[in-house]
Amino acid sequence: MKRILSALLIVVLLCTLTACSNQPVEPSEPPESPPATSDPAETPDNSMPPESTAEPTPEPTPEREPYAALDILEAEFNPFGMDMPITVFAASFNKGSDKMEGKAQFVLSMTGSGNMFAVVAYQADVAGLGLDDAGKMELLDEYVANDGFLEFTGKDGRIVTIKRADPNDDRYEYVESDGSHGISGAGCVVELTYNIPDADIEKYTQLVQDNYSVDALSPIADYFDTATDFAECGITVNVYKDEARAYAVYYLPDVISVQQIMQANGDAKWWEWDGMTQTALMYDNIESKLTFDTEGGAITVEQLQTELSVRPAAEGSLTALGFGFDDAGMCGVFEDREPHYISVAIARPEWGEFNEDWNIEFIDTAIKGYSLRITYHAKDGRYHISVDKDGESCAYDCYPEKDEFGWEYPDIETVHRMFGDAFDSQGKELYYPALAHFEQFVQEHFGMSARELYAAPKQ
Repeated sequence: MKRILSALLIVVLLCTLTACSNQPVEPSEPPESPPATSDPAETPDNSMPPESTAEPTPEPTPEREPYAALDILEAEFNPFGMDMPITVFAASFNKGSDKMEGKAQFVLSMTGSGNMFAVVAYQADVAGLGLDDAGKMELLDEYVANDGFLEFTGKDGRIVTIKRADPNDDRYEYVESDGSHGISGAGCVVELTYNIPDADIEKYTQLVQDNYSVDALSPIADYFDTATDFAECGITVNVYKDEARAYAVYYLPDVISVQQIMQANGDAKWWEWDGMTQTALMYDNIESKLTFDTEGGAITVEQLQTELSVRPAAEGSLTALGFGFDDAGMCGVFEDREPHYISVAIARPEWGEFNEDWNIEFIDTAIKGYSLRITYHAKDGRYHISVDKDGESCAYDCYPEKDEFGWEYPDIETVHRMFGDAFDSQGKELYYPALAHFEQFVQEHFGMSARELYAAPKQ
């Protein structure tokens, strides 16, 4: 029996060896170091070169620096740029609101003070309206008739809104009184509205996303899904109030139930605003304000960031703007000789005793054949304005803060005739265009108001 079993084992062994020897052999050489595998059934693909058998190591994706709130004022986002004739105080981006008919809009807000004709005239020019002085005066008349409100559309589609700032509105508490045309107590706010091209919307949306914290909503994450697709969102930066506000809108099937559950389970304060209920949540240094719109089925979360870490560049000095100073440093002069001679001179009292009684002098030698000279006397807030042509001259005094005029030389008839001819105006309105012409020149050449130019440092 033992001999029979041994013979059978030998037969089985021979059959096994024969089966193995009949397997075909691949002509390619095996890899030197076959890749490790956790599955014994997997066979390496020897048809590829040895180096291709291992998966390549993916290159790390470079991390993009998060946007900062103030980026919205920079050229990448601000379609109007920062070179504006009056002080820029705020910029905002809003996306998806029904009020905007689903469009994404950029709004640049600026403050202005001084001569309103110059403000209106400048915005009409840059908007491409192509108006003469009479047409610009009609816009100003509309502003006055509407109690300090004007709105028009530019050739590039921009919407220009000019409105009197409310002195009781803390958003404009820093706007100085302009006093022109009897509209005193506040300056003006200019808003330029621009529809963002579709190709750029995601870039602006990312700006909001990078300045919005879902983590700050973790204490209320049990009540609704605080993650959002930023389909409706926005951001506003106000450099004067040193703050940025980013918001996102959440649409829920039953907003009122969420509101009631949060009111029942929390100790936060609640209040009413514009027919809607609001509450606030603090998380570290982030304040999130929630607005419940039960009719619209939406919760808007607005987050406040204060103490902006970076501020826009300060206004340039007089020397940087092209002013040259005398040896004593008491008077700075800017001159432009092409296409004709124009000059601006500034002498502030704190710079030392000056041999003239004015603090600002403006000269333009080509206004319909007239030569214009304006001097500003800070001690009494007075402008002395004169023109001459062909040996004939006239002048008058102007007090813009008081909206008063007087001392017509040689007489009121001559003043009305010559200034009316030079600036295509008549009646009381002829007293304004000369100052407006000066203001507009300063705005276009120096990027600021005459008041700001006068206050600019030497260096």
